[in-house]
Amino acid sequence: MLPRALVVEDDLNTRNALRSIIEGEGFAVDAAADGELAIGYLDRQQYTVILIDIVLPKMSGAAVMEHLRATNPTMLEHVIVVTGLDVAEVRKLFPTVGHALSKPILPARLRSMVRRWMPGIEESTGVSVA
Repeated sequence: MLPRALVVEDDLNTRNALRSIIEGEGFAVDAAADGELAIGYLDRQQYTVILIDIVLPKMSGAAVMEHLRATNPTMLEHVIVVTGLDVAEVRKLFPTVGHALSKPILPARLRSMVRRWMPGIEESTGVSVA
């Protein structure tokens, strides 16, 4: 069974690019265009990794992470924030975010980050911010 990823991104081109990169790493990928859709996926499915933008329609990425904190807090360790915001500011606003990438995404950097959750690869204990 393939590991599962959830991509939460409102921009269609970025969402498709992220999905393509993650699928290329061997993940089955679900994608949501807004925070409300993401909550629906999270309530029905367990994910190996979640890529989420902060600025989303209907419900922000921050609200989605608050939902995770309330319902499945260990999943926060598997969240990669993908944002056009300044990563240092994201870390100040959301100190529990362990992994963050700035847009535009460098595919090699994203591949490196998601590989930590592939079966048979030991997970890094460090915090990643790029």
